[in-house]
Amino acid sequence: MLELLWLLLPVAAASGWWAAARSLERKETPPNDVFRGLNYLLDEKPDRAIEVFGRMVEADPDAVDIQLTLGSLFRRRGEVDRALHIHSELLRRAQLSAGQRGRARLELGEDYLRAGLFDRAEQLFTELLELPDYRSRALVRLLSIYEQEREWQRALDACDEVERATGTPMRIVAAHYCCELAEEAVRASDRATARSWLDRALVHDERCARAAILRGRLELSDGNPAGALDAYTRVVTRAPEYLPEVLGPLQRCYAQLHRQADWVTLLRGLVNQYHVGSVTGALAQALREREGPEAALVFLEAEVAQHPSTEGLRTLIDLRLAAEQPARAGDLELLLRIGRQVTDLGPRYRCDNCGFVGRTLHWSCPGCKRWNTVKPIPDRLRRNP
Repeated sequence: MLELLWLLLPVAAASGWWAAARSLERKETPPNDVFRGLNYLLDEKPDRAIEVFGRMVEADPDAVDIQLTLGSLFRRRGEVDRALHIHSELLRRAQLSAGQRGRARLELGEDYLRAGLFDRAEQLFTELLELPDYRSRALVRLLSIYEQEREWQRALDACDEVERATGTPMRIVAAHYCCELAEEAVRASDRATARSWLDRALVHDERCARAAILRGRLELSDGNPAGALDAYTRVVTRAPEYLPEVLGPLQRCYAQLHRQADWVTLLRGLVNQYHVGSVTGALAQALREREGPEAALVFLEAEVAQHPSTEGLRTLIDLRLAAEQPARAGDLELLLRIGRQVTDLGPRYRCDNCGFVGRTLHWSCPGCKRWNTVKPIPDRLRRNP
């Protein structure tokens, strides 16, 4: 909505002059079509708005601001070819003011970006960096182009400029760019460079779970479980929302270090603090291995009664099923299958910004393109009071 209002400000400002000029020329009542078009836009009826502004352009081909808005509306509706035609033709006019020419170049750059013509869009946005009125928006669009073309070094270099121009903190985004560069280094078998990029990521954002997880993977694959344990513990203490992502690797670290008792102690503390299904299931499994199924059942029955979760219930049914006689196991097997379907087929991640859900962890949301907003869905079931 804010972008839409920004789009319409020039139209609203120009409408007074336009209406007065036409009134003097034709001695008619000033037209109110522009206000009708604005109302349609605010009511989220872009097709009706396009009809109104289209008639105005036909009546007055020199109404530059209205043509700019009309082209933008075509782009928003997906008719990029028509938007490109309008904005390209406007730029060919010699009589445009400096402000109108700047906005026409901005809109044409947006058209190219929407059409996937990144090289042409980048050229226009780079030119607009010299115009103070358009610099901040051009920087943001250039950053978007670098992301889509996976030019992570250029994106990282642009972060400071974007932050200065817009006032938007970029430390979290910069950390993810460093992680992208680290993953490229890993693919190139340059592990020293990968570690350097991960260190830089944590300088930008000390809570960056992605950097800690990647560092843990590197250390585990290099046979350094102690270093991996330090990295994964960073997630536990600084980004606990990503706990489900590190429980398995953490267990391997403790096992390789022969510290299974410490693993159980850690899980007990996490269960008492968070009461989420993944931790409940991990502690039940650890108790089953170290102290036997009866100890795991005692823990699960108490935990699930107070803090029910899908994973906790599934693990409890699994343990009960193992203890039952085969003739009495039918109902429990059915419940176990249902529990597995719920956990195995349902969404595992949700974007905090746009609500996108999926079964894969994306560090940049496929829906809203925001970084670090997709997180594991907490496995907790509502308990009746």
